[in-house]
Amino acid sequence: MNLTYGATKIDRIVENAEQMLAGYREDSGYRYLLHQPSTPADSVLLEDLAVTLLVNSQVGWRAAKAVQDRGPELQLASIRDEPLAEASADVKGRVAALIADVALWPGFGASTATKMLHKKRPNLIPILDNQAIFGAYMNPRWLESKSSQDTVKGRAAIREALEWIATDLVRDENRGVWPTLRALEPELTAIQVFDMVWWQFFRYKEPVRPASPV
Repeated sequence: MNLTYGATKIDRIVENAEQMLAGYREDSGYRYLLHQPSTPADSVLLEDLAVTLLVNSQVGWRAAKAVQDRGPELQLASIRDEPLAEASADVKGRVAALIADVALWPGFGASTATKMLHKKRPNLIPILDNQAIFGAYMNPRWLESKSSQDTVKGRAAIREALEWIATDLVRDENRGVWPTLRALEPELTAIQVFDMVWWQFFRYKEPVRPASPV
């Protein structure tokens, strides 16, 4: 099975998507996806940062302090968990604003913000990783050079990423493939399956270099 990624902007064919999906099960991120939070769905607590370590977040004390100080003001209850592909322009705009607000907290960017918020709205808020999404998926020059690791905080870039992902979930080339892939991971959401396949493809094309021996 093949999937087309790139929202008709810079399309890339991911072959053997079912193998990519299976390969992701060996990644620590799979444990993150399967984890069921014990914290309230409409608020973020310090404990919500811990699980993001399984998806390579670089959280530190500044981020932890920001969650304690600013978490109570977050307006999550006004945004219900609906599939991103079915969300209206207004909902996607409000989600982008929410992510951008958290991305401006000390110690945060869009990547860490979405790794925390995704567990609150797993159907609606995708993980917007600095490298895999902004540096590769949305980068027309990726594969000519390595993906950027720059931290993204801007609302416009976040909104664009949401639109791209929503487009790839419903585009004609992929309509017959997503249901089959989701049947292989029936407990997971569409954006989680999207992320699993893309992350494996990303790391296949841009593997992590082994650490130098001490």
